[in-house]
Amino acid sequence: ATQMTLNTFHFAGVGAKNVTLGVPRLKEIINVAKVVRTPSLAVFLTGDLGKEQERAKDVQSMLEHTTLQKVTSFTQIFWDPDPVNTRVKEDQEWVQEYYELPDEEGNPDRLGAWVLRIQLSNKVMTDKKLTVREVGERIQNDFLGDIDCIFTDENAEELV
Repeated sequence: ATQMTLNTFHFAGVGAKNVTLGVPRLKEIINVAKVVRTPSLAVFLTGDLGKEQERAKDVQSMLEHTTLQKVTSFTQIFWDPDPVNTRVKEDQEWVQEYYELPDEEGNPDRLGAWVLRIQLSNKVMTDKKLTVREVGERIQNDFLGDIDCIFTDENAEELV
């Protein structure tokens, strides 16, 4: 029993952190590994950025890679043959408001009957300092105009 030791590594306040240590880590550094097993980076903020937590969080938001999966609470697919008068009860009010003001690019007649409804997490969106408009426009740009994306305003109870 005296020869058995527990091989652990601790970070203060962190429950679990996978860290490459010892000889494997040394080999990664010396050989300039193309694929690092546990990539990490310490960024030291200088000037005003290093003095205020809110400014540090802004830098963190800008540096972190954010995916749609990270900001999504849940998704649903609906058969909705008339998107202007949607069958999705919780969206009827804001969808009708959207189509009341005609858009020069929007043509409801070209829309398909399948609707992908993506509800975004209020907390994650706030933490990442993202807007629903930014997410919606990014989706539209990534699909090169092959989809129409409408969304609630920032003050809605549910960000859709």
